[in-house]
Amino acid sequence: MYKAAAGLVAKRGYTNVMGFRDGIPGWAKAGYPLVKEHALPKVNVPSLNAAQLKGMLGNVCIVDVRTEKLYKEMGWIKGSLKIPLGYLSKRYTEIPKGKKVVVVDHAGKQVLVAGRFLKTKGYDDVSRLQGGLMAWLSQGYPLEK
Repeated sequence: MYKAAAGLVAKRGYTNVMGFRDGIPGWAKAGYPLVKEHALPKVNVPSLNAAQLKGMLGNVCIVDVRTEKLYKEMGWIKGSLKIPLGYLSKRYTEIPKGKKVVVVDHAGKQVLVAGRFLKTKGYDDVSRLQGGLMAWLSQGYPLEK
């Protein structure tokens, strides 16, 4: 496997390419140091179901982290602040502090990462929509376009 990876790198123009035959397990077994870092701390981001979120509309800041394409194709929950996940680290300051924040995505897969990120930035009251916008739609709740 290391030969394939080294070959791909060499094709990109790198000339001094080496691979470690035994990979990471061999590196560790040889006693070389490994650095283990977590990008985000393990913090709890509670989930809400669609009915709970519907009951809170107007009293929460909904942050929609879906792509621009999905946002335009499907619509959004009324009052949502659209910040695609890839831009959250640059635009999180647009989210008001001191208000409950609910993170929404397409199917509930990316909201935990976004919620953890916001908690590391000082947003204390952050929740995620369980099942994402698909759960919202499955309940027959409306979207804006």
